[in-house]
Amino acid sequence: MAASATFTRLKRADLADLVAAAGAEDPRAFQVFLADQGSSVADFEDDAEIFSVLLPILSDDYDIDLETSENETVADIAEATEALVFILTQEDQDKYFAKLDPDNFAADELGEAYADFTEEEDENAGEVMLSGIATLHQALSETDSDHVVVVTVD
Repeated sequence: MAASATFTRLKRADLADLVAAAGAEDPRAFQVFLADQGSSVADFEDDAEIFSVLLPILSDDYDIDLETSENETVADIAEATEALVFILTQEDQDKYFAKLDPDNFAADELGEAYADFTEEEDENAGEVMLSGIATLHQALSETDSDHVVVVTVD
């Protein structure tokens, strides 16, 4: 089954409660909290497993590190959930919004980076990664000093 990604805009002040929900006994509490307290800001229709390749490629090849914001919060959530979780912030927007413009990327170049990273050929990988970049760019536009975007891939 393909992985799915959610992009949820949430008040920065709610991050501690999000961590508590992630650690709750009810395994659905984390997603329920996001649904109740946040709002969806982007849709990604492809297999979201691509983000496990795209994020390191963006960091290593393009100097766009989207995985280190709110490190402590993300670590607490990761410990409690099975999902890949990262948080986009105003600081990320300030640093990376212009660099993450999808017009700065070529699908064929991304496809080559995918093949180098995974040591597998996938003729659609470049297009899917470009779609992921466009979705990340859109989600990043939704951050401000009071709001973050919580991205979950599961």
